[in-house]
Amino acid sequence: MNNKKTVLLSQWSEQFTPAEKRKARKANDYYAVVEEFQKTRKELGLTQQQLADKAGIHRTVITKIETGARNTTLNSLMMFAEALDKKLKITFL
Repeated sequence: MNNKKTVLLSQWSEQFTPAEKRKARKANDYYAVVEEFQKTRKELGLTQQQLADKAGIHRTVITKIETGARNTTLNSLMMFAEALDKKLKITFL
């Protein structure tokens, strides 16, 4: 017999401290940037290797960024934007 109970995310997250909630929001924001980076690369029809070649870096750097295994710098994001023929825009909300 399945006794699983459905719990709303808002109720589930009540168990977290304010610090844990800030950390979770920060992680979510980070992965949103990573997702946008990967989405843009794919929309342009570029493989990781092609982007790496255009940016002058090793492909594994892009792999690590897209999987969240590596945190990138603002300078690197600007370099990627240039390689993607895009402008980097950062908005504080």
